[in-house]
Amino acid sequence: MLKKIYLLASFLMATYGFAQINKDIKTGVITTVTNEKIAAKDIKWDKNGKASFLNASNKQMEDLYENSIKSLEPTEENAEIFTNITNEKPLDPSVKKVVDDGLYRPMLPEGIYVTKQEFIDKAPSQKKHLSKRGLYGFEKPVLEDADQICIFFDEKESKLKNVFAVVQNGILYFNIKAILDIKNRNKNDRAQDSDNPNSFARATIGGNNYYYSEINIGNVWAKGLALNSPLGAAITSPKSGTITTDPYSNMTAMNAYKGIVWDSANQEFNIFKNCKDYNDFIKDKSPEDVQECTTNQPDNFRVRKAIEKIK
Repeated sequence: MLKKIYLLASFLMATYGFAQINKDIKTGVITTVTNEKIAAKDIKWDKNGKASFLNASNKQMEDLYENSIKSLEPTEENAEIFTNITNEKPLDPSVKKVVDDGLYRPMLPEGIYVTKQEFIDKAPSQKKHLSKRGLYGFEKPVLEDADQICIFFDEKESKLKNVFAVVQNGILYFNIKAILDIKNRNKNDRAQDSDNPNSFARATIGGNNYYYSEINIGNVWAKGLALNSPLGAAITSPKSGTITTDPYSNMTAMNAYKGIVWDSANQEFNIFKNCKDYNDFIKDKSPEDVQECTTNQPDNFRVRKAIEKIK
């Protein structure tokens, strides 16, 4: 009688074990009856008790029947038990894996870098869901990853302010106010002003030496003259080509998209205020990329090509 009970219990345990194994699983570790361990993906069972899966080590589709499987442990792809089999380095869970859409992504930890030191340490102190929005209009439109200039709102619809940088979807954004702050920029980059200091600029180029972006700023003294000068009406807007008598429009017209770099070695921003300033920056790093300066501002297309060389 005891022997029958034991056999029945063993049968029920085996049946339960196979019931636990016999489930479709996205990622898991299979242990065979010979104690071989297999890192498997997309594990699917048919009605005959056969498991089909992608072997993550050799990238081949394989099959196993349930009577050759001792156990099947569901796990995450970046779990140590899984990566020990595939010999792949586990992913940093703070770095979000994204598709390659041609945008520059430095693969820094996701989050909000409130201070410059947090950015240097690659240690964001806040992690919130942020909405990337446009600057203008009553209903600030939601923007795509590719959009260059934006503002961020949190889940409470509060505008993000007084931070150094944000990394979202793998993309790095610098806060304009932080770029212009004397504590964060090169001491010679004085008198630069933005109409939207709480906005953010996407880094479009980067490497071990520099992160590069472009921001719409102007000389604060020139803008002050435009606001107070009776000759303001003679200033032509570069956007519309029309002459305006609105002094505030004149101030905006004096802005220009200027290149900026975060210098990792010196831990500061360098703003290319004008063509001469850019040449002073590039001449000892890539002399062939010095520009002729036929206009006040450098050719940003050529600036980008130069930064690609030295990044």
